[in-house]
Formats: sequence, C-alpha cells, structure tokens
Amino acid sequence: MKKLLFFTLIFIVLSIQPSYANTVFYDTYDHWAENDIRWSTDTLKVFKGYGDLTFRPDNNITRSEFITILARTAYKLNMMKEIYTSNMAYTDMSEHWSYTYIISMYEHFNKNNKNYSFTNIFPGNSFYPDKPITREEAILLVSIFCKKPIYDNPLAFLDVNDGYKYYNELKKLANSGIVTGYEDNTFRGSSKISRAESAALIKRIYYDMKTSDSSKYLNTLEFLPIKGEEMYSFFGNYNFNTTNAQDKKYIKAKNTLEYVSFGGYIFPEDSHLYDLNSIETLKTLRSSGYNNIAGVNFYLISFGKFSNAEKDDFANEILANIIVRNDLKDSELMQLFSLVNKYNVKEQLYIDALKKWYSQTQNSNAKSNILFFRYAYYIKSNNKEMLKTLVYDDLNKANNIPAIININWSLSPGSLVTDFRNYSLGNYSYSIYKDLSLYQYLANPIDNINYNSKIVELINLLLIKKSSAQNYNSLVSYENIFYKYSLNRLYVLNFINEKERAFVEGINDYEIIKSLSIYKSNKVSFDDIYTGILKKVKN
Repeated sequence: MKKLLFFTLIFIVLSIQPSYANTVFYDTYDHWAENDIRWSTDTLKVFKGYGDLTFRPDNNITRSEFITILARTAYKLNMMKEIYTSNMAYTDMSEHWSYTYIISMYEHFNKNNKNYSFTNIFPGNSFYPDKPITREEAILLVSIFCKKPIYDNPLAFLDVNDGYKYYNELKKLANSGIVTGYEDNTFRGSSKISRAESAALIKRIYYDMKTSDSSKYLNTLEFLPIKGEEMYSFFGNYNFNTTNAQDKKYIKAKNTLEYVSFGGYIFPEDSHLYDLNSIETLKTLRSSGYNNIAGVNFYLISFGKFSNAEKDDFANEILANIIVRNDLKDSELMQLFSLVNKYNVKEQLYIDALKKWYSQTQNSNAKSNILFFRYAYYIKSNNKEMLKTLVYDDLNKANNIPAIININWSLSPGSLVTDFRNYSLGNYSYSIYKDLSLYQYLANPIDNINYNSKIVELINLLLIKKSSAQNYNSLVSYENIFYKYSLNRLYVLNFINEKERAFVEGINDYEIIKSLSIYKSNKVSFDDIYTGILKKVKN
C-alpha cells in the first residue's frame, strides 16, 4: 500500500508543469538521506540525479563529482572563486568535464591552506577523476571551508588516535557536526563515500560556511514590535474637524508628505486638498512655537533637506518636547526614539525622555525597548564604561525578565564593580571552570564526562555541559522579550570586548531558546543565529 501511494505521488508530480515541480527520485523514498538529497538537489541545486529519475543514493561518488558539488556550494556562499586557468600538473585532467571545478579547488587550496595542499590529498602525476573518493579525501577537502567549531571535544572514533596525521582536521569537523562516525564508533577513513553521504555532508558544510561569516552577526541592536509603529503618526491626539488654524496646517502638511512618500501623485485639480509647501509650513509652525514640536520636527528631519547640525538641533527639541508631554503613545515614542537615535543629542535630554516614556507605559515590549535604547545611546557615544555598568547590572538579574525591565536609572559609569568573570550571577547549563584547560581537566577530572558531554575550551575557561537541564518555566510568558534581550546583551558584551562572557551567556541562552516554543516554529533560523554568534565571539 505504501509503495502504491508513492508511485501515485510520482505520477501526480510528473503531471505538474515542470516550472512548479521539484525532482522526485523514486529510489530515495524512505532512504535515511531522503531529506538531505532533496535539499541538495532542489533547494541548493548543487547535486543532480540521473535521467531515469533515480539518484542512486548508495552508489559511490567519484572524486570529480564530489569536488564539483563542493565547489558549487562554495561558489554560492562566495567562499571560493571560479577560475579557468591553472598550472595544475595532473596529466589526465585537461579534457575532463570537471576541469574548471578541479582547478578552482586546486588553486583555492594552494592559496588558503597552510597545513596541507591539494596534492597532499591526491598525490602523483594523475588525478584519476573518475575514481571513487574516500571518506578521508572528502573530509580533507571539506575541512578548508570549516572554521573553528563551537565545541572542543576530543575525538571519540575508535580507529583514530592523536597520532593520526589529520587528527586536528577531523576533530574540527566532528565538533562542528559535519563528520559523524558509524554505529560502532569508527571513522573508516579509507572507505568510499556514497552519493547519499555526500548530500548529507554538503548540507552540513553549507550551514557551517554560512554561519562562519562573522560580519552577519551582532551588528546592530534589535527591538520588539509595538503595534502602530509602522504607520506615520500625528504624534498627539487630533480632532480632524478642528477649527484651530495651526492644527489644520499641521494635519494637511503631514497628510501631504505621507501621501507623496507612498507614491501618490497630486493632480493640479486636487492641489487645494494638499499642502504643496509642506516643509515650509512645518518650518513656520516650529518657529512660531507650535505645541507639537515632536511631530513637526519628526517630519522636518524625515522629509526636509537640512544639515546634520540642524537635524541634531531638531532631535534635541523632540526630546525636550517628549519630557513635557503626556499624550504620546508607545508606538509614537518608538518612532521618535528610532529617529533621534541617529543624531547627536544631549545625554541628559535623551535619558530624561526615556524616563518619561518609562513612567507612562505599562507595555512590556515598550519597557524592553527603553532598556535597549539606553544601550543604543552609549554604544553611539562609545561610552564603554557606562555600558559595562548597565550590562553587568542586567547580568545580576539572571534572566529574570520582570526584574530586567524594572530599570535602574541611578547607575553611572563605574558605580558597580564589574567583574565579568563572576559566573555565580546566573544558573548555567554548563559547569564552568576558570583558569583550567581541557588537558588539565582530563588528567584529573572533577566530574565524570562521557562522549555525549559538550565541552568548550576558551582561553581562560572550560565549560562542560551538565547532564541535567535547567528549568525555564519563568520565561514562558516572556519568550520574545528574552530572545531580543539575549541578542542585545550579547551585542553589548561583544562591543565592550567581553567576548568570553559573551560566549558563556550566548551558549546558555541558546540552550534556553531551544527549550521555548518559539524555537519549534523557526528552528533553522534560531540555529543559524546562535551558531553564528557563538563562532564570532569565540574566534
């Protein structure tokens, strides 16, 4: 019955127009690598099947075929350049279909790998492109694209000891989850690799390469959404039937700017409905002492042509206006701070305006964003001493979100003794040993560790994952806030160069995230983000 359903599915898929159909290989159904094969052929599109709709997953893959799919993967991530000429000396390659892939890989190795060359992997005068590739040859090719892993576990393969020539390369790939052993815990480097194994290996190295680009992570603070912030606001309560002349001018100018910004065209016969000199109107309102200076200046900065110094002045005026008002909504204040945060403003005005917002709101997202905007000010002004104080105060609250968003406004640079190696502040998923190396630990273990334990070795720190998981029930009501807080705290720790502490918090936060419901709905994205962050702050 199962086979009947499957072949019915093939018939349906083949009946669909080619532009909408993915390739279905009838010999990969229920295969252990079915998802990896589908991903490498249909998603990444670096692997191909055969004309008879087979993939032949258990067939061996040749040297040229494996290098081709690896090169295509590297090209997609800009990890390797395609070249067309080379001094490669193999005598059997000049007419082969895979020539450009092979020479591209050959040149990449010679320029980027100091530990071994392409010819160390494939010695001799001939390359033998159609010879099946071995597991050892494949992992040595893949290794050049794998950066330092997060974990530092010793190799557990029974057929590999620390005298193995490529021990470090294999250890790196094993700790990155790229290479796995067989059920009997052996590596079998001389065994041939199958097409299915190659698809799985390519998928793993793709994600490792993707998350090794440190420029993609911890580049900016992230904020929580507040309903209404995506719309142009009036920044105050307005009666559209007002008889107040200044209010009428402001409403008309604002609506005109908004209409035009969304691509609207004002026809001559409709010009009386709009203000064709909106910026001049707003300038006049500002100079006349109009009460809604926050709204006026928001639109002057957003649409007017002014110098940076003039915009700085407008931004300071917005902050002063926020302080004396009580009618601004969370969404409006979110827009105002997102804008003024780009300009050079006075610290006291900025902090007092944040305090005013904080005193008015009951919204947890808003309170969290106020915390983040305070970070943002001191990042922009490069006040690392104040940032150390702020983030250390938050660390003291050990991921207790209600305590964290109960902001302490009395802090000043140096008001706390900020010892970032004090790991007693929180409850961690890892046992933490300061000033201890993995070698020292293994020589005199404090606790029993097994091959399933995750081990991380930093410069002055050793982390070993605990067997019992933490309880994170207190975060169930604050999952999204915790996630954004985690990213921003890690951003600040990295910014102030507390990378060791950033790693500890990051790896613990990752464990927490994996226990929350938000992880289940977007697993790949969360894995990418935290893996990329951990690689960045570790290396």
